[in-house]
Amino acid sequence: MTSFKRQSILAAAASAFALLAASHAFAGEGNDRSAFGCSNLEDISELQMIEGKDGMFYRILADMRLQHAFTPEVIDRMAEMAKALEAKGTTLIYVPVPTKSQVLPQYAPQRAELYGFDPSIARAVYDDVVERLNKKGVRTIDIASPMRDNPENQFGELAFFKSDFHWTAQGANAAAEAVGEKIKSLPEYGDVTPVKFKREDGPVSSEFSSMRKLLQQHCISSVPQVKAHTYVVSRDDDAPADGDAGSGLDIFGNEDTGGIALIGTSYSDKTISNFAGLLQYWSGLPVENYSISGGNQFGSILSYITSREFQEQRPRFLIWENPIYNNLGQYGDGPWYEIIAASRGECDQEIKLRPGEANSFHADLSNVSFAPGDVLLADAGDGGNRKATFAFTGSDGEVRTRSISRDDRLRATGRYFASTAGMPKGALNGLDLTFDTNAGSDTTLHICKTNLGEQS
Repeated sequence: MTSFKRQSILAAAASAFALLAASHAFAGEGNDRSAFGCSNLEDISELQMIEGKDGMFYRILADMRLQHAFTPEVIDRMAEMAKALEAKGTTLIYVPVPTKSQVLPQYAPQRAELYGFDPSIARAVYDDVVERLNKKGVRTIDIASPMRDNPENQFGELAFFKSDFHWTAQGANAAAEAVGEKIKSLPEYGDVTPVKFKREDGPVSSEFSSMRKLLQQHCISSVPQVKAHTYVVSRDDDAPADGDAGSGLDIFGNEDTGGIALIGTSYSDKTISNFAGLLQYWSGLPVENYSISGGNQFGSILSYITSREFQEQRPRFLIWENPIYNNLGQYGDGPWYEIIAASRGECDQEIKLRPGEANSFHADLSNVSFAPGDVLLADAGDGGNRKATFAFTGSDGEVRTRSISRDDRLRATGRYFASTAGMPKGALNGLDLTFDTNAGSDTTLHICKTNLGEQS
């Protein structure tokens, strides 16, 4: 996409959001305009929604907006992550999940234009993200196109639930097929011996939806349930594997060969859509699912990539599913220093720690030389701690503090990667390291290498 075209799209998106305030007078949908007697959906403070055609409901902020932040800086960080993983034998596959409106724009109401929604621009924005990532060497899969091409199954169920924002098994299957076919086309696929999985029709299943619950509180009639047919995927022990069984690596044998690790959000975590199982079926590789519902953009990847499990047995493929509307630049460089340092895994230089009060340690940094981009790895073991505070003391006596926390949804890996960026060069005298709980005498501190500080 040309710079001019991209600027045009962003300008249109900015103009669209300028209409939000102006369109507020039209926000209340009266009972005569709703198939379910819904009213004031666009005024709900918790989640503003809009009713479309045939019982389809959209979120206004996530589904109707046209601008999804994906800055050049974020793409550079992802490219660095991909290179670091590849150097250690893991191929990153990024899977941006499109919004419901990008896949099913035909069900959007005409009043969506009041919010500036334009299907062609929505599609172009998604395509632009995929194109820019691939150009930077980040293998990124367009799953929006196959989901649009296969929007409905034989039961009339669409790629997304009508009263929820998640995909159905129909949508997840279309996405998994695109990802699986891409993986099979990569040279790296020759490093493993695929096995056969079978996919069978499962029962109709229903699931609780906070969006539907909130929606129903503003509607007289019952809105569509979050209910659909499912797929069951299992290993097919009676079928021969594709290709030459005598070549490659046996991913079910004694060798630690990896396979696929899936990190992501509730889209990958929900059993009703079974994205992980469908990835197994279409790729012919076993999938370990580390996705976290409610973990937002970084919860799953930080939980997995900072763990000893990842460092000790890296997967051959790392699939990162993330909704297109999740802003990977929202928290600055902090998460990226952790992700890239853990991806590289070059943490060889140890700094001696001296135990202090409970869960506290001191390190003398006066003779330690830090390079640009260096990151400190504090490893407190598997004690269940969720917070580490790094208090750096400079030669000027000033204390600069950085804290890293893992909330309750994330895994308590006990490992924290703190960047030294922004610290006075060659002027750090000491570090006071404190954990919230359960840090024993085996706690260690290492310097990890990245090249982020070398970038201009």
